[in-house]
Amino acid sequence: MSIVIKTAIDIDAPAKDVWAVLTDFSAYGEWSNFSSIDGMAQTGTKLAMKMPGMSFGSTVTAAEPEKKLEWAASILTNDIFCGRHTFTLTRNPDGSTHLDNTETFSGALVWPLQGLFTKNGARRANGYDGFNQALKKRVESRAVTRG
Repeated sequence: MSIVIKTAIDIDAPAKDVWAVLTDFSAYGEWSNFSSIDGMAQTGTKLAMKMPGMSFGSTVTAAEPEKKLEWAASILTNDIFCGRHTFTLTRNPDGSTHLDNTETFSGALVWPLQGLFTKNGARRANGYDGFNQALKKRVESRAVTRG
């Protein structure tokens, strides 16, 4: 069983600009709903992540510049519980960037804990939408400053 939360947004900037902000983990505390992320956007790198009321570790599982960033965290093994967070960047015909922000929860613990995900699903989606909006604002304001 898996539970997927998917949100999306269009950002009026090229993928290279979105990628630059998305992978600048040291600045997340300035604009995102993450308090901090320590680490680098390179496949295999361990990340130390903090959000209000929660700290956890993740591993970067994909880092394709200007295309895809993914990290995952598990409890014991992926078969027990895995949270996989994926950002996919796609170029729109007008040169802007479409960002898909997806979280997939899987493993044996998802079924007994599904109430936490479904009950709080709207709140969780709002958190991802909030991240998307903050990312858009950060990227587009940097473009205006440069322009």
